[in-house]
Amino acid sequence: MRTLSLLLLLAAAACRAADTPSPPATLAVHDAWARSADSGMVTAVYFTLTNPEPQGVVLVSASSPLAESVSLHMTHEMNGMVHMMPLDSAAVPSGDSLVLAESARHLMVNGLRRKLAAGDSLPVTLQFAGGRALEVKAAVRSPY
Repeated sequence: MRTLSLLLLLAAAACRAADTPSPPATLAVHDAWARSADSGMVTAVYFTLTNPEPQGVVLVSASSPLAESVSLHMTHEMNGMVHMMPLDSAAVPSGDSLVLAESARHLMVNGLRRKLAAGDSLPVTLQFAGGRALEVKAAVRSPY
């Protein structure tokens, strides 16, 4: 009788757990990192931003308390020369990802207020259209 009661109790608990809705999926940043750099210099931040939400989002700006400015850039090659051009925004459709990588789109961090050494972290705030913000901590790595 005790065994039957215990089994019924466990079965009821399992059913209740299955009925509990999981929290909705939200924007997530993966593998955020930045190159080490001296104070006053520039560095770049790379990451993957995943959007599992039902609506797309648009990244419109970024900032960091450790830098004078942060901007979105695209690296491209033209006539054998590598150029960087600023971007106004980057759209991330629903169910898609935005990859910021070397020699591609990235965040350019200008005017570092202190030295960033391997093992440090660089806080960055991503700002989206509509006023939404996402805090990111980029792990600082040695460039080589």
